[in-house]
Amino acid sequence: MSLEQNRKDYCEGNRDKCTVDGCPKFGTLGREARDGKRRVKGCNDPVARGKRSRTKGDSKARRARKKLGLSATGNAGTRHEEHWGGFFRVEVKAGAQVGPIATRFNQARLQSEASKSLGDIRPFAMIAMPDGSSDGIVLMTLDEFAELVSLIS
Repeated sequence: MSLEQNRKDYCEGNRDKCTVDGCPKFGTLGREARDGKRRVKGCNDPVARGKRSRTKGDSKARRARKKLGLSATGNAGTRHEEHWGGFFRVEVKAGAQVGPIATRFNQARLQSEASKSLGDIRPFAMIAMPDGSSDGIVLMTLDEFAELVSLIS
């Protein structure tokens, strides 16, 4: 890393749209973004939030793909679920948007655990039946789903 890249200074992010108290932050500047500005870790302008969101989503998708043993084609295969191999199509979601789903799933799992018989080793799956639909949605932990997939394939 060059000295120029490692210097400390005030964040160059969009101060009008940053939601951090005490903006601009002072600290070690990161690499230059596409807009030509260098930001301090923790900057919360839209460009910085978008970069963190994409990185987090890519990381979660990569972990899910590996856990399920799905192959990826080409360089873009790890980022774009459309290019993944396997028996089914996948769309990985991460972050705050899945919070309510996780809450409902965990509540249903606790309810099931409280009333299951001794020695019952079956994996748990939550079935969501939305209003206006005769079909349901199945939710399972990734570990249990990966185990089922390995038994099928």
